[in-house]
Amino acid sequence: MSDTNICKVCSAKLSNTFKIKEMMLGLREDFEYAQCSECRTIQIINVPVTIEKYYPDYYYSFKQVIPKLSPLPFFKKLFNGYRIKKKYRKERYEIFRHLKPLMIRPSQKILDIGCGRGALICQMFNYGFTNVEGIDKYIDKEYNYNYGVNVYKKDLSELKANSYDLLMMHHVFEHMDNPYEELAKCNKLLKQKGHLIIRIPVVAKAWEIYQQDWIQLDAPRHFFLHTTESMRLLAEKTGFSIDNIVYDSNGFQFWGSELYKRDIGLVDENTKEYRRGEDFFSDKELNAFDLKAEELNRTGQGDQAIFYLSKK
Repeated sequence: MSDTNICKVCSAKLSNTFKIKEMMLGLREDFEYAQCSECRTIQIINVPVTIEKYYPDYYYSFKQVIPKLSPLPFFKKLFNGYRIKKKYRKERYEIFRHLKPLMIRPSQKILDIGCGRGALICQMFNYGFTNVEGIDKYIDKEYNYNYGVNVYKKDLSELKANSYDLLMMHHVFEHMDNPYEELAKCNKLLKQKGHLIIRIPVVAKAWEIYQQDWIQLDAPRHFFLHTTESMRLLAEKTGFSIDNIVYDSNGFQFWGSELYKRDIGLVDENTKEYRRGEDFFSDKELNAFDLKAEELNRTGQGDQAIFYLSKK
């Protein structure tokens, strides 16, 4: 940041400076953050020069399981989905719930930004979406899965303008150190009246409860923890309107933060595997966390949200 005392979103004064430990990997290094006095965005003061260090090969997005592509008719795939065992259905077909408000057609052109190796777009192709691509400038190489399903190792500025009907960022935007610039690039890529879905953690009740132990702070990987105010400012200044906000937090905000309060990292330092809530909490406790998250979502206080933006 050129001025570490000024908010990078609204230019107001940063206040409430504090240090956050890296806890996902259990490194426990300190990083300085601050909260804006106006838009309430929490932001890192200085992005580490060696940020790649905090994305090791066992980082969860690098462990994606890529499904084999199956070019079947859309409605046949959708019908097959109803035959999946009930306990798996919600997780596997979550993307339909996210896209439902937009009425996206299977043939429309979709780009998943920050997609890793492209597991989601491969799943979407198998569900019947025939025009899907991904982009991630941090992957080791580009991937071609045939049938036009590609993942590009590029910056957004390298793609063709006015090409896409829908752009998606699933827990990616908080990792971007220049949100205005990235949203402006998105606007250029979209066709007129195109849509952008942004799923991010948001500053809400869990921050008030846990403060520096709030698991979604995720120092130093999360550069910005946004609010509805900051997202509206960003949207307005980059040619977008926010059409809807859906809160989709879950019990992880509680049990994960409780682990950090106990000085327990999210990744087991020996096995490099991600810890599970059921290894530390009873079924009754986990159920209570989930119920509390559902209530917060209903009242607009969940710590994750889906922002539906459209190009003006």
